[in-house]
Amino acid sequence: MSRQHSTRLSSLLLFLGVMFTVNSPAQEMPGFAGNWVLRLGNRIFIVVTLSPILGSEGHFTGSLARPKHFSVANGAFFSGIKGPAVRYPIIHSSSKANCVAFTIQNPANNNDKDDFQLCSDRQGRGSLQIDISGFEPWPVTKEKGPLVIATDWDSTRSYFLDDSDVSNPEMQRIFEADQKDRQPGVGKIDWEVVEKADAARREETRKLLSDGKLHTGEDFQRAAFVFQHGNTPDDYLLAHTLAMVAVARGQGGALWIEAATLDRYLNSIHQPQIYGTQFNFKPNEPTTQDPYDRGLVPDALRRNLGVPSQAAQEEQRKRYEAERTKQKNDGQR
Repeated sequence: MSRQHSTRLSSLLLFLGVMFTVNSPAQEMPGFAGNWVLRLGNRIFIVVTLSPILGSEGHFTGSLARPKHFSVANGAFFSGIKGPAVRYPIIHSSSKANCVAFTIQNPANNNDKDDFQLCSDRQGRGSLQIDISGFEPWPVTKEKGPLVIATDWDSTRSYFLDDSDVSNPEMQRIFEADQKDRQPGVGKIDWEVVEKADAARREETRKLLSDGKLHTGEDFQRAAFVFQHGNTPDDYLLAHTLAMVAVARGQGGALWIEAATLDRYLNSIHQPQIYGTQFNFKPNEPTTQDPYDRGLVPDALRRNLGVPSQAAQEEQRKRYEAERTKQKNDGQR
C-alpha cells in the first residue's frame, strides 16, 4: 500500500472514531428506582422508595418512611426513637449525575417539608443527606422488599450508624487483663510492672479506636477503664469522653466511670475532685480523698451516677486505711 493510501485510511479511521464518539449515547445514570435503606445496626430506620415518573426524565415519585419521633445530633446518632412508622410522600424531585434531590412532605402538615439528596455509586450503595448545615451523609444500601421499619427501639438510649450488639473480643481481652493486674488489692501490686502493661494496653486500645473497631456501649466502657489507668490529664480526659459515649450507647453502668474519670482529671490538673471517687495513698500519710470539693454535688446526684454517698465514702476510706495499717504492721513483724 502506498504512503498516500495509508494516510487516507488513517484519516478515515480517525474521522469514523470521532463520529462514533460524538454520536455515542450519554453515560447512563445509576438505577435509582427501588428501595434505599438506612440501618442502625440490624434495625431498619429509614426506607426511601423511588419510582420513575413515566414520560419524565430524571424525576421520581415515592416516599420516605421512618419512625414518627426521634431526634438527631449533627447526623451522627439518633435518640428518643419511638412511635409507629410514618410514610412521607415525595412531592418534588430532580436528578443530576449520580444524585437525586427530593422533597418530602409531612402527611399531617402540608407546610412541614424536608429536602434530601440521595447519591448512588451504581453498585447498590449510596448516601442520604438531609439539607441541614453540618449534617454528615448517612450510608444507605439498595435492598429488595418486603422492608419493615423497626419498632423495638429503646427511647432512652441513642443509636449510632455503626451500632452493633456484638462487643469486640479484643477489647474484652484488654479490659480483663487490666482488671486482673489490680486484683491483689491496695498495697499488694507491683506498680512498676503494671504501669508498663497499662501503657501497652492503652496503645492497643488507641489502635482499636482509630480503626473504628469499638461499637457497643460495653466496648467504650472497657476502653474508658483502660485510659482511666493512664498517667496524664489527656488520658483521663479521653477516658471521660469514652465513658460518655458508653452511656450514650445504652451502657448505664458506665455512669460511675464517667464520674470517676472526671474526678481523676480534676486531680491531675491540681483541682479538687467533685464526686469523691478517688482515694490517695501516699507513703507514711493517712488515706485521703483531698483535695475534694464536698459541697458542689449533693448525694442525691451521686446516687444517680452510681457513686456512694459521702458517708459511705468515709466508711470506705476508713477500711482502706485499716488495710494499709495491717499490711504495714505485718511487714514489721
